[in-house]
Amino acid sequence: MTVLKESQRRTLHVLAYMMLRMGQNERAGRLYAALAHLAPEGNPDRLALAGTAAVAIGEGNGAKALEALRGAMGGATLSSRKAVLHLMKAQALWLEGRREEARAALDEYFFLSGGGKNA
Repeated sequence: MTVLKESQRRTLHVLAYMMLRMGQNERAGRLYAALAHLAPEGNPDRLALAGTAAVAIGEGNGAKALEALRGAMGGATLSSRKAVLHLMKAQALWLEGRREEARAALDEYFFLSGGGKNA
């Protein structure tokens, strides 16, 4: 398997983010998928998985977003900086019609971001 240098990985992350911001979801999705695939065994590229989830949410694919978010959120302590993953989870759950779970994820987002439960 190809191993990316840290500078290469950072550059591809920036490029993928730029593609996402420019509305080129398909290209961004391919870059994020490649980054996730090239991550070292046992050390997932959580940023690439979060990007994959963002692309899926943009495409209205809640199930794919939830799958990527499981990897992005799994096994790591989430800081308030990463609270946005809970917001993305709420969006993905909403897309899947899972309203109660979406509300719970949104409440968790508000809690972690310092907004309080009813912000």
